[in-house]
Amino acid sequence: MTAGIISTHNLDYYIKSGKVERVRRGCNGTPALFAVDSLPLKYKTEVYRRYPDLQEKAESKPFVESVQPDGEAMQFYADYVLADGRHLSNEKQTEYANNCAIMNAFRECIERANSHRIRQSKAKIKLGEFWKKAAAALPRISDAWPNSLPQNARRLHMKFNEYQKQGAVVFVSKKFQNTNAAKVADVQQEAVLTQMIAHHNNLDNVMIAEYYNKVAEMQGWAAITASTVGVWKDKLDLVTAAGRRGATNFRNERSMQVKRRRPSAAFLMWTLDGWDCELLYQTVKEDAQGRHVTTYSNRLCLEVVLDPCCDYPIGYAIGTHETPALITEALRNAAQHSAELAGQMLRANQLQCDHYGIKAMTPLYLAMSDKLTPARVKNAKAKVVEPYFGYLNKTYCKRCNNWSGYGVTTDPKRQPNSEALNMLRHTFPDEQGVRAQIHAMIAAERQKKHAQMMQLLSKLPTERRLPLTKENYLLYFGDTTGQTNAICGGGLRPTLLGLKREYDTFDLTFRQHAGEKWRVLYDPNDLGEVLAVNEDGTLRYMLTEKYVQPMALADRTAGDALELQKVHDFNDRLEEHVTDRLAETFHTTEELIKDNPRLGNVLNWLCLCDSRGQHKLPRERKRLGIEDAKAVEVTAPTPAPTPKQEEVNDYSIF
Repeated sequence: MTAGIISTHNLDYYIKSGKVERVRRGCNGTPALFAVDSLPLKYKTEVYRRYPDLQEKAESKPFVESVQPDGEAMQFYADYVLADGRHLSNEKQTEYANNCAIMNAFRECIERANSHRIRQSKAKIKLGEFWKKAAAALPRISDAWPNSLPQNARRLHMKFNEYQKQGAVVFVSKKFQNTNAAKVADVQQEAVLTQMIAHHNNLDNVMIAEYYNKVAEMQGWAAITASTVGVWKDKLDLVTAAGRRGATNFRNERSMQVKRRRPSAAFLMWTLDGWDCELLYQTVKEDAQGRHVTTYSNRLCLEVVLDPCCDYPIGYAIGTHETPALITEALRNAAQHSAELAGQMLRANQLQCDHYGIKAMTPLYLAMSDKLTPARVKNAKAKVVEPYFGYLNKTYCKRCNNWSGYGVTTDPKRQPNSEALNMLRHTFPDEQGVRAQIHAMIAAERQKKHAQMMQLLSKLPTERRLPLTKENYLLYFGDTTGQTNAICGGGLRPTLLGLKREYDTFDLTFRQHAGEKWRVLYDPNDLGEVLAVNEDGTLRYMLTEKYVQPMALADRTAGDALELQKVHDFNDRLEEHVTDRLAETFHTTEELIKDNPRLGNVLNWLCLCDSRGQHKLPRERKRLGIEDAKAVEVTAPTPAPTPKQEEVNDYSIF
């Protein structure tokens, strides 16, 4: 028995507990004998395998040969789900499927024997004797078909009847769903424990058990241990993870993630973000006491516009920290570099950004792309530019003596030697030196990926090539003098880069806004065109630098006459425009006066007196249509001579 079947310790234990019957004690070279039927099944099977009993082997042969795999039972147990959502282990699936296969063999043996006896006009077999033989054959069957069927004939018969009525589910142990011994059994207990595990302080198992037991004592529940809390922590990990570690961690580690592929061509998508470059530089600062203090822990911020088709840095800018101005400078560099790659400035079909200054930066983002897709807040996985910073740090920055290492959450064993950095701090470059390091890093990166970028650019469909107009480029990225200019005969005359320059346009409407003050936006690298914007931003005109004509005809070159003719043609169109406009207004006014004659009286709105100083009388005469009366010469009659007084009889007294 102890020769590889069972250990001496286990055998002694079974003998003392009465589970194994010892028929004879061993002594003086006489081996001990044990009743094989009293051995546990796994040991009994091994005994029968090593020491086969020919008679028992012959009796069990019909049963062993009748057992066939039950595919339906195998599929049933493979799909079976317990109440807590678990599946059966592979060992249990095999064990239960073998139980079904053996029971099917027993049923086949019974049916075959009864059919044979009926044909001979004999009574059916006695089931009691059959099940005794079947139980005796189980150890032999277990050699090829491991099972958990009862070894007792009566129990085996009862199990067979249950299998006939209930099917394969009868073999699934009730222990898998047994909650009788559980200390956390009902909904209230589980709810209390869940709240404690999900506490934002991330309590350890001992503290949770302590708090739970206080509640359990008041409620009359069973107390639990820290080990029980550990089991429930694993069981409730999904529910409590957000409370213990936060919603961001839950979304990054527990939520379903989206797997994406790179863009198939260049300029289909850009993504941008800022990164504190892990290169240290020294600078001198003045403290509150006015003393000059040199610091060596300074870093610059690198803003990168990345094309993820091949992780190509299409644009970048360097500053002390991330600001809207730094983002603008990076996008400006992207626009300029796109012209170097494609021959013209192009926009991206899609731009991905974070939510830093999103309200103020949205107009610029939309000017540089067709669609804007901001990443969700605190979702660093969505931005491929984040791992690109790690690539730059490992590939380029790590080679420099002023490398500051990785992030604070990195394993300290991977960080640089802080003692060595402290000794080398005096050799750190200044700010300009670190800027030169970053410029060299981006230049090397662009050179390494230039061929791949041009190949992907050739795959960009024509309808996806979105030009960036010079007007929009100057509007968002142009420099300004900080002053305004008014229109004069020569157009606008701003002072750019210390020189007075003249700009004009052949657009007739530009001169209609002579009263406006114009802000001039320009590109220092290309002063041939500027953008004039009025003070409230409602008017915009692209102006070109004036062509300088020679005074002397002898100094004329090719193209001078053509440019001069353009000016003459413009002036002709301008005069024609003014003349046509005046004629149109004259005819309109004339028709209006005809319809309303009162409007034709100039004296209605002008106080013009005549030579006699009269104003109202002529005005009213004109309103009433009265003409001045002509003077007519009339001969006055000669009056009769008046008699003298004395010749007149005075009758006044009567």
